[in-house]
Amino acid sequence: MKCTECGYEGEVSSFRYLYNARIDASMSMRQCPQCQVWLAVDELKGEVSGQVVAGDAPWGKSAGIEDLATA
Repeated sequence: MKCTECGYEGEVSSFRYLYNARIDASMSMRQCPQCQVWLAVDELKGEVSGQVVAGDAPWGKSAGIEDLATA
């Protein structure tokens, strides 16, 4: 996997796992061991989508289940 910010390349396990953003998606947050930025990572593909900074919501602000409820 390669950091999009500093170019560091290494095994997925070398990037510190922070958490899954959603329980129903393969996207997670990991931290680059070299530049320390937080990265959005697709765990199934092992690819970095990009840096995540404070206030970003790369997966949306909800779990996407609002329309499933019936009144």
